[in-house]
Amino acid sequence: GISGRSILPIGVGYISDLRKALNERGYNKPIIACGGISTADHVRNYKSVGADFFGVGSALAGMNTEEIEKYFSYLMRDYQKGTNRAMKRVKADVGMSYISCHVAQRGDLADDLFILEFEEDIQVKPGQFIFAWLPEKGEKPFSVLDDEPLTLLIGKRGYFTETLSKLEPGDNLYIRGPYGRPLNVHGNVLRRGLFGRQLKVPGDILMVGGGTGIAALYLPMKNKHEGTTTALLGAKSKKHLPLWYFDHKDVNLEVATEDGSYGHKGLVTDLLEKALESGKFDYCVNCGSEAMTNAVLEIELRYLKPEEIFSSIDYPTHCGVGLCGSCATKSGYRSCVDGPFMNK
Repeated sequence: GISGRSILPIGVGYISDLRKALNERGYNKPIIACGGISTADHVRNYKSVGADFFGVGSALAGMNTEEIEKYFSYLMRDYQKGTNRAMKRVKADVGMSYISCHVAQRGDLADDLFILEFEEDIQVKPGQFIFAWLPEKGEKPFSVLDDEPLTLLIGKRGYFTETLSKLEPGDNLYIRGPYGRPLNVHGNVLRRGLFGRQLKVPGDILMVGGGTGIAALYLPMKNKHEGTTTALLGAKSKKHLPLWYFDHKDVNLEVATEDGSYGHKGLVTDLLEKALESGKFDYCVNCGSEAMTNAVLEIELRYLKPEEIFSSIDYPTHCGVGLCGSCATKSGYRSCVDGPFMNK
């Protein structure tokens, strides 16, 4: 359907007709107006035809929680003072267009896990994610294993990923994004940027990944870091680990497999307990299922402060720009725009 500014004149017309109809029947009912509102002038347009309350929708696309707070602060000020500063906060391009990417090769790691490598590069910052779409088949978000070229680590979890597992070299897959706030490990600074803050890292970073969540950790590892980086990876078996990516000379790598086919036999939490007991880490970065993340957080919080731990959980997200709310956390943050790596 129609959304955004193009719906504004239609919405104003409907609200005008509704208010007239209510007045003719002697009903003095409040009306909530939504559709095309992004500036104080739009609010005035609706108010002039009888609206009492006002809702803002697609104008908030791509804004994180802090940006939304600032936007509404400016919108209220604009309404009171006749200025138009809120409009500058609206993001003109939130990356909803698709690009066609071509499969270069598919690597089947295990019965339920495979890698898709594409011919194209894509500009993705560490921690960000993309959406992959096949017409008439579906769409899902994925962490980016590598960006040069675009490479995805995909677990078979349903019809769509099963379909992706059958793609052959030369086949097309449509990509949109990237989305999310970057998690940059550069020099001796871990730039998270939550609420505009920069967190300086004087020393060492511990990364913990499980399952397909390990994909999101490669790009941060790939970036140079003056301190040391230790990575703890957990998987079902050796087949479930693309070790040629993670066996990096600048990273202290430890692996746990459930079947003992590589590294420690057991869970990544076993490695985590030992690592935190024997070393001092300034920050922890986690990525995996909600169950895994909760388990590692319970351990990490005994050694680090909450603000020193950043976790990305595989919350379901459908839009990527903060509008649908499907990826909302228990604390009300939307992981697609406030994260995916968060310490809230």
